Amino acid sequence: MQRAIFLAKKAPNTSPNPKVGAVILQNDKVVGEGWHEKAGRPHAEILALQRAGAKTEGGSLFVTLEPCHHFGRTPPCSAAILKAGIKKVFIGMSDPNPTAAGGADFLRTNGVEVESGILEPECRKLNQIWLKNIAKGLPFVALKLALDERGSTIPPVGKKWITSEKSRREVMKMRRNFDAVAVGVGTIVADDPQLTVRSLKIAKQPVRIIFDPNLRTPATAKVLTDGGETILVSRRDFKSLDLRKVLRQLFDRGIYSIFLEGGLTIAERFLKKGLVDQVLIFQNKSRGTPKVCGRKLALKKIGKFGEDTLFEAVLKEY
Repeated sequence: MQRAIFLAKKAPNTSPNPKVGAVILQNDKVVGEGWHEKAGRPHAEILALQRAGAKTEGGSLFVTLEPCHHFGRTPPCSAAILKAGIKKVFIGMSDPNPTAAGGADFLRTNGVEVESGILEPECRKLNQIWLKNIAKGLPFVALKLALDERGSTIPPVGKKWITSEKSRREVMKMRRNFDAVAVGVGTIVADDPQLTVRSLKIAKQPVRIIFDPNLRTPATAKVLTDGGETILVSRRDFKSLDLRKVLRQLFDRGIYSIFLEGGLTIAERFLKKGLVDQVLIFQNKSRGTPKVCGRKLALKKIGKFGEDTLFEAVLKEY
């Protein structure tokens, strides 16, 4: 199952689908494996079956998520698994989506030995974005901040950034995992950022979301002139700036995950409303665990990037 989880992580963003990895064993040897790349592409189980070929008969399948049992963009994986002659299926977690669930029961009914809950916490962590989408009908929100040693988000005089180039490259990798990158209008006015993924292979750039109640974004801003997709969240278009309602409207537009960057003003608004699921902080020359908008969160050190320390706090789990 650890191998299946590793494979599932190969796809940065499978929105609106979950990340799934699958491994097929025959006589304790891997004969096929696969991962779901993006919506509309074959599911992980199907790819693993195709790569295993005739070696599936009597084999065992390890898959991070219960095989689907419905016709969506692709046929049900449960039927393909049964047809391939797989005799044992080990599942990381059950499918909470009532439309797709039922694969485990179908396989059991047809004589396949099924065991579920294998490394379930790890499999759930893999799909927190998708699990929130299913449970709440809202986008998953990850708040990212760059802080100096004093906890400020403002670069020193004469400098453009607080954190190192290594940290900024890591942020690019993080952006690939989300449908949208969002900031407040203050960041646009002050820095004129592109808010894109650069120097990395990516099929589609994330949508840029600018929280701009009074439409102060300059017409010459890069987010409006570089040809990418940008959504301005204003009172005119969203009628109010009740952030929970705005998130629901964005979800209805196909924005299932948001990487919220920018400064402390937008961070404070989202934290105060309880709309942040994960906090990521890059702090330069850290002298201890930082506070966020005066809050002492359960931050853990998870990495070093030059002189910067990366902290993470998981505020909600699904």
